[in-house]
Amino acid sequence: MGGWAVVEVEERHHQVLAVVHHGINQHLGSNHQTFTIIEVRHQVVAGTNYQFIVQTEDHKKIQVKVFEPLPHTNQPAHVTAAVYL
Repeated sequence: MGGWAVVEVEERHHQVLAVVHHGINQHLGSNHQTFTIIEVRHQVVAGTNYQFIVQTEDHKKIQVKVFEPLPHTNQPAHVTAAVYL
């Protein structure tokens, strides 16, 4: 377990973001169609915490925090926070 680290954007980050797309819109009360990843940080805990900085189709920036449980739990990733920057 460790601190937050900035990591290069990889395909798995896009996959995590796709899983939580609806949850981001729910947190924000919005209906954004696309999220482009600008930056990713992660923290390994009993699963993985992600902090995404994304940009929407209308150029708004959002900080999204996501928790992805360990694979053996069979639980999907979920949004823990989402705020406009």
